[in-house]
Amino acid sequence: MAEAATLGVFAGMLVLGTALGVPLVAILAAGLAIFLCHGVRHGAALAELLRAGASSARSVAPMLCLFVVAGALAAAWRASGTIAAIVSWSSSLIQPSAAVLAAFLLCCLMSLLMGTAFGAAATMGVICMAVSHAMGADELAAGGAVLAGCYFGDRCSPLSGSAVLVSRLTGTCLYDNVHRMLQTGFLPFLIACAAYLAMGMHATGGAGAMDVAATLGDKFTLSWPVIVPAVLVVALSLARANVLIAMAASLGAACAVCVGMQGVSPAALPQLLVFGYHATDPAVAPLVDGGGIISMANVTLVVGISSTYAGIFRKTGLLDGAVALVTGLSRKSTPFTGVLATSVISCMVACNQTLAIMLTDQLCRRTEGTASALALDLENSVVIVSPLVPWSISNVAVLSSVGAPALSILAATFCYLLPLWTLAISVWQRMRPEFPDSRPAQLLGLTPADDARRMRAAA
Repeated sequence: MAEAATLGVFAGMLVLGTALGVPLVAILAAGLAIFLCHGVRHGAALAELLRAGASSARSVAPMLCLFVVAGALAAAWRASGTIAAIVSWSSSLIQPSAAVLAAFLLCCLMSLLMGTAFGAAATMGVICMAVSHAMGADELAAGGAVLAGCYFGDRCSPLSGSAVLVSRLTGTCLYDNVHRMLQTGFLPFLIACAAYLAMGMHATGGAGAMDVAATLGDKFTLSWPVIVPAVLVVALSLARANVLIAMAASLGAACAVCVGMQGVSPAALPQLLVFGYHATDPAVAPLVDGGGIISMANVTLVVGISSTYAGIFRKTGLLDGAVALVTGLSRKSTPFTGVLATSVISCMVACNQTLAIMLTDQLCRRTEGTASALALDLENSVVIVSPLVPWSISNVAVLSSVGAPALSILAATFCYLLPLWTLAISVWQRMRPEFPDSRPAQLLGLTPADDARRMRAAA
């Protein structure tokens, strides 16, 4: 009873605090104090709880380093003209009848390259919404396409913080997870493309379409070398290089382009990487401003504080009752059913993707037979469900930055299709235990080890 009351108070704080505009960092810090008090009241020593929290926080230390490098990389890509070139060249491909589909595909591409939904929204998302509006496309449909596209890459890019977090929590290989995510998401992706093409067929076009290439071309040199940083990070990722190495190499190339092609002074680079890029031209600034290590400070604090919860929960057994409920649901239905149901509640309570991932992981560790299966379940549920919660940072930050209506979540087709498709596969797998051994299952990214009942029997 005390456990349920403690979790209820924390959930109430999250919902009320978010509604009142209280910074998430402050809410999470207050939650940390509540969980520590709960543990002490039930016999745990404060020093032990602090050590447990610090231990779980250390497990995400590599990801915190990634945030620092990602912030610097985002600034360098902006200053080097890398993002300007991609946005400029891509926007010229958009046609009125395919504006919504193009918005989805271009945001998918940008989020794959950047590994962050927020970065993709602030760059390609802004352009796609503006061009879609000028071409007469429905704003709700375009906003949904942008939201879904931004989280397509946020889910399965090797540079994604959420993908790194899932691999760290489950102890699985990041690149193996990415490969399986691409396989399981292929059919929902195609269906989403068809849906977005249909949504945009009524666009009539217009004379107000922006000349993005001219606007950015006046500020940046947009010859082919400026895309080398992006090509480099993709090539190294495909070669399965360490994520930090890939990002550091791209950062070095972007800095070289900044100095060699865009006229940035070497002495100005440190300030640029820390505080971000800020264009002097007000016409260009909304398209390329941002990045910098400072820009990742809030995200780093949120992840750092929330990561301590896992260790404290294990030490106090605060989630034991919830774990039993989830495990029972999973065994009566399918493992993914339990993970999906848990992820929806976690996303609604946590109000941010990172904490929702950590809560769902801790609650669902007993549902699947292998860590790899759990990693895939998390990527196909909590990671992609988070932006569908209206009050979640995952949703608000993207839609606000691109100027899309809040109801755009209704048109985030891919974010709905992927969990439902995975749920259908899990039900079929339960009905046909031999399915994971088949060739179609392998094409979908499944293996015999994904059969939780078989793995439990083997154990």
